[in-house]
Amino acid sequence: MKAINLWLDSYDDIYSDFDSRHYQARKISEDLLAELKIEIKNIPDSRGMIFFLPQTERNNASEKIIASSLHRFFSAQFKFHHHLCRQKLINGLLFLTAGVLVMLLNSWIIYKARASFLIICLKVLLEPAGWFLLWAGLDFLLYDLAEFRRNEHFYRILSEMTICFQSSVPAIPPDPTPADHVIDD
Repeated sequence: MKAINLWLDSYDDIYSDFDSRHYQARKISEDLLAELKIEIKNIPDSRGMIFFLPQTERNNASEKIIASSLHRFFSAQFKFHHHLCRQKLINGLLFLTAGVLVMLLNSWIIYKARASFLIICLKVLLEPAGWFLLWAGLDFLLYDLAEFRRNEHFYRILSEMTICFQSSVPAIPPDPTPADHVIDD
């Protein structure tokens, strides 16, 4: 199983610096989310997330709470973005359909009616409205929806990941007296 490996100094690295609530309620750090987006691009088939911490910082009870909190957050964000994608798709299709219908209505009115002030006013109103609705619908479908789908995909992957913690290997402290530095007696 491929996993995303993230090294932390403490559990606080997972959360926003401005949120001092308990781990169950804290806001996830934007830096962590940005790093996860990069890691998912680099390892697209990853199925796990491993947080490495110094052994002295680890606490099993806190890790269970944090893993559960992260999973709930990622699942909630996936549901939210999934709903947003559906809404954007529906809105885009509605706008596109409305634009086509307004343009057809405008064409039918021009074809069937004789030139009069009322017909000209309707044409002036319906023609730009039809084009606006058509292009707004296409904009929703071609541009906005793609960004919402990327976010939905990102949170779907995160919501399916297993989250675990491991101890990181302590760094070897540098030698205080390098070989090229001679201490005079």
